[in-house]
Amino acid sequence: DEIELFSTTLVTPDNRKFIMPNGAVFNTTIENLTANPTRRVDVEVGVEYNADVDATRKVLEEAVKSVPGILDEPSPVVYLDSLGDSAVKWKVRAWAKTGDFWKVREELTRAVKVGLDKSGLEIPFPQMVVHMKKLGD
Repeated sequence: DEIELFSTTLVTPDNRKFIMPNGAVFNTTIENLTANPTRRVDVEVGVEYNADVDATRKVLEEAVKSVPGILDEPSPVVYLDSLGDSAVKWKVRAWAKTGDFWKVREELTRAVKVGLDKSGLEIPFPQMVVHMKKLGD
């Protein structure tokens, strides 16, 4: 917003105002989320280990196709990310106009959840198996 002799004023997208000493500004990284016309939307989701990998991919790809505001270029991507403690982890990545970012992110998250629910694929919550032993056994 403003650069003065000893301080710089930054205003965030949610309208918070930061007044920082110039030394801090010049010795740190400043991230501008609205500088570019497009922005990547990332949605991460885990599915249960007994879920079919190909069926899961298909559901997630259909979820991406159903969301208005997702750009065709760069193309959306669905990929198997990792094998977690409680779930098989997936990432869904798509691009949107910067001004549409939050709406597209919410709609994509919703489409992923609804698609998995409709297909019977479960999103597990963290679980722990505890084995109890009696003393003396």
